[in-house]
Amino acid sequence: MTRLRLRRLEKAAYAFGGTVDIFGHWLYFGLMQPVFVGFLHLSPSLLGLAQASARLTDAFSDSYFGWRSDNTRTRWGRRRPYILVGSLLAGAALPCLFAASRAWSPSTLFWFVLLSACGYAPILSCYNMPYQSLGAELTPDTDERTAVMSWRGVVQTLAGVVNAWAWWFAARPLFADADGTPNLARGAMRAAAIVGVLMMLAGIGSALFVKERYYPLAHQQERIAFRTMTRQALRCQSFRILLFALVLFAIPTSMVGALSWYILYYHVLAGNPVSAALYGGLAGTAYSILGTACIPFAVWLARRIGKRRALQWALCAGSVALASSFLLYTPRAPILSVLCHGLFGMATSGFFWVLLPSMLADVIDVDELESGKRREGAFASILSYVLKVGTTFTLLITGPLIELTGFNARKAFQDPATILGLRILFAVVPAAAALLAALALRRYPLSREAMNTIRARLEARRGAV
Repeated sequence: MTRLRLRRLEKAAYAFGGTVDIFGHWLYFGLMQPVFVGFLHLSPSLLGLAQASARLTDAFSDSYFGWRSDNTRTRWGRRRPYILVGSLLAGAALPCLFAASRAWSPSTLFWFVLLSACGYAPILSCYNMPYQSLGAELTPDTDERTAVMSWRGVVQTLAGVVNAWAWWFAARPLFADADGTPNLARGAMRAAAIVGVLMMLAGIGSALFVKERYYPLAHQQERIAFRTMTRQALRCQSFRILLFALVLFAIPTSMVGALSWYILYYHVLAGNPVSAALYGGLAGTAYSILGTACIPFAVWLARRIGKRRALQWALCAGSVALASSFLLYTPRAPILSVLCHGLFGMATSGFFWVLLPSMLADVIDVDELESGKRREGAFASILSYVLKVGTTFTLLITGPLIELTGFNARKAFQDPATILGLRILFAVVPAAAALLAALALRRYPLSREAMNTIRARLEARRGAV
C-alpha cells in the first residue's frame, strides 16, 4: 500500500503545537515543588492535594472538550477554533499561577495554589483535547503516524530542556528582592511569561497550517451524546489494552517528577539550592536530549519489529533505568543522577510518548471500521481522563507517603531514615510499574499488516482521505 506522507510544514506546525502541553502542564508542575515547598514552605501533603485536585478537574474538563470537539461543526473545522482560543488563554494565564507572596499565611497560600491550578486546568483542556484529537486524524498511514509523532516528540523533548532550566532561571539574582533575598516566585513568573508567548505562537501555527483531514467525513455524521460516546469507545478491545498499559506505566511513574526533586535536593546535594537547580537543569536536559536522540531509533524499530514489541522493549529498559536510581542518585557522584534521568528519558520521551499516540490512531481506525464514525476526541479524552484520574490518586498518596518517611519541609537536612525511604519509593514503585505495562501489551493485536488491511477496507467503503 502506498505511503501517504504529509508536508513538512504541516508536520512542523503540528509538532510545535505540542509545546503548549509541555509548558502549560510540566513547566508549572516542575516549578511547584521549588516555589511552593522549597521557597514558600507549603507542606508536601497540601501541595499534593492541590495538584491532585487540579488533575481531577483536568480529567473532567478533558472529557468535556474531547466530546465537544467531536461534535463541533464550524467553517474552520472541529478542532482548530479550540486550539487557537485555548493556546492564547493558556499562554496569557500561565505567569499568574506563580503570583504568590511570602507574606501569605499557609492557608492563604494553599487556597491560592488550589484555586489557580483548578482554574487553569479547563483552559489547557480547551487546547489539548482538540490538539491530541487532531494528531490522530492527520494521516491514514500507520507508519506515517509514527513519523508525525516522532516530529512532535522531538519538539516536546526539546521544550523539556527549557522546562529543565526554568528552576535555575527563576533562581537568578536578577529576580531577587531589593535587599538581595532570592525571590523564586518572581523568577518563576518571568519564566512563565516567556514560555507563555511561545505557547500562543504554537497554537496560532497549529490552527493556521494543520489540516483536519477527516473533517469532510465527520461533518456528515450525527452528533453523539457524551455517555454513548464513552460506552462505545470502551467496547474496543485494543483501546482497553492501551488504557491498561497507560495506567500501569504512566500513573506510578508520575511519582518520578515529585520524588526526584526531594532526593536530588536533600540526599544528593544536601539541601544546596544553587547546586540543586543546576543539577535539576542538567538532569532535565539529559532526559530531553537522550530522549530526542532515541526517537529515530524508535521509529526504525517500530517499522522493523512492530509498534507493540518496540514499546515492550522500551518499557523493560525504562524499568532498569528507574531501578538504577537507588545506586545512581548518590552524593559521592551527583553527575550520575543526570545519567539516570537521561536513561529514563530514552524510554519515556524516546519511545512511550511517540509510539502510544501512533497506536491510538490505529485503534481509532478500528473503531471507524466497526462504527462508521470518526471519534478522535472520544478516544483522546477517555485516555486522558483515565490517566489524570489515576494521576490524581498518585498525587494524593505521594505527599502523605513522603511525610510518612519523616520528611519535614522546614528542615534543611532530613534524617537518614527519611532519605532511605524516599530512595526506595523512587526506585521500586515506578520500575515495577514499567514491567507490568510491558506485560499488559502482550495481547495488543494491531500489527502493520492488520492496519494495512483495515485501511484498505475503509477506503473501499468511504474512499481515500
